[in-house]
Amino acid sequence: MAINKEEIKKIAQLARLELNDIEIEKYQEQLSSILGYIDKLKEVKTSNLAILGLESGEYNKTRIDEVLICSEKEQKIVLDQISEIENGQAKVGRVI
Repeated sequence: MAINKEEIKKIAQLARLELNDIEIEKYQEQLSSILGYIDKLKEVKTSNLAILGLESGEYNKTRIDEVLICSEKEQKIVLDQISEIENGQAKVGRVI
């Protein structure tokens, strides 16, 4: 599927990008190539395929957390490699 320069300019405007003529041509080729690949993917017959994982009960399966006990020597080796330690444990940044 081909995409024209006007469509590239419109996409650039929506993305608040300032593109010169060389960049417009470059992105026109790249986006046309991507859209052509998507058209090829649409031709793949998937109607008779089962969704992987759903039938086996493995979908979103989680494991049980378990505490592993290590020797003081092993603990010291690990903690010596960590930059921030608090109360004998590795201190890490908040993950949201």
